[in-house]
Amino acid sequence: MGSHAVARRLSDTHSDHGAPKAFLSPFIVLQAIGAAGIVGLWAVGIAGKPFAGNNAYLCWLIAAIGALGILCVFFRRWRDVDWLATHVVRIGLLGTVVGLIVAFSAARAGGSADPSAIRPMIASVIDGMYVALYATLLGIATNLWLKINLRLLGNFDG
Repeated sequence: MGSHAVARRLSDTHSDHGAPKAFLSPFIVLQAIGAAGIVGLWAVGIAGKPFAGNNAYLCWLIAAIGALGILCVFFRRWRDVDWLATHVVRIGLLGTVVGLIVAFSAARAGGSADPSAIRPMIASVIDGMYVALYATLLGIATNLWLKINLRLLGNFDG
């Protein structure tokens, strides 16, 4: 085999980052689909809601773990992807617990018959429920996305 044939074969199977083109093409397509979904959710005003509350730090943490998971997919670190996918759900559930604690703490402090005193308590309960539900939703969605990447790109069951 001549040097030109070796060079052509190497250029056909590897990109600049050393990942095979057979992997990069579906990776790019899959991430483009995910990005299009996020843009669509952003356009209708849904994607930004988890990050708007006072306790949005958990949602930012979940989003950062998701981004780290996608980076691990790019480098084909499948065990790390699986670990992150498993634990991001747990962080979402942690957000559920934190949100419910915030909600119930606000409800407990609101023992008044004065409607003007009850209104801030109800707002705090609703804020706590938002934290709980959005953190759970984001954790589950991130888990599903990482598992889809693992299944389609890493050829893993699960």
